[in-house]
Amino acid sequence: AAEKEKKAEMKVMDENDETFCGYCSFQMLDADGIASCVKGCNINSSVQIVSPPGADLVVFQAHFCATNPLFFLEIRNEEQFYLSGYWWMGGAKHSQANEICQLVPIKMQDCIKQSEQTPHAFAGEAHCQVLRNSTTRLVSASFTTEDKKFKTKLAKVTLTMPREAWMEHKSHRVRVWKAGKNWAGQEKDEDDEKKKDEEKKE
Repeated sequence: AAEKEKKAEMKVMDENDETFCGYCSFQMLDADGIASCVKGCNINSSVQIVSPPGADLVVFQAHFCATNPLFFLEIRNEEQFYLSGYWWMGGAKHSQANEICQLVPIKMQDCIKQSEQTPHAFAGEAHCQVLRNSTTRLVSASFTTEDKKFKTKLAKVTLTMPREAWMEHKSHRVRVWKAGKNWAGQEKDEDDEKKKDEEKKE
């Protein structure tokens, strides 16, 4: 039983990222953190790990079709707008339990200023909340844009995480999985005890 449990734990850990399925979503927010629902304000994509297995830096990458006339994210040169977003793994829906990290919101005007220095590129940082001392271990994020019909559109996002941070994140996922199993087992034990008490009364 212990060996079976260990094998299941190793599957959840997925040390070599053989079953990794990642996603990301980015949106434009106003100064109050409210998302807009008009065209060009949000986008999402699947995420691939592009670094070699075992590399010291784990590199995640997502691409967006800048020629799509309806579904794209425009980086606007306007003071009130921020770029926000998050990465997650597992299911197609984002939740706190499957989140990898969140982008620390960046002023879109600052993105434009950076891309004037380094054409079609700007950088940011992401926060992985489950890491110990997480606020001192922000993760590097880099963005690539393309200009299409007088609009600056997001085309690629690259997240670069030190391997020790990535393994720590996955260890946290294992703990969450084990805790879930413990809770399920506890509920079953309580149900069994309740059933025995009812049988005794009969």
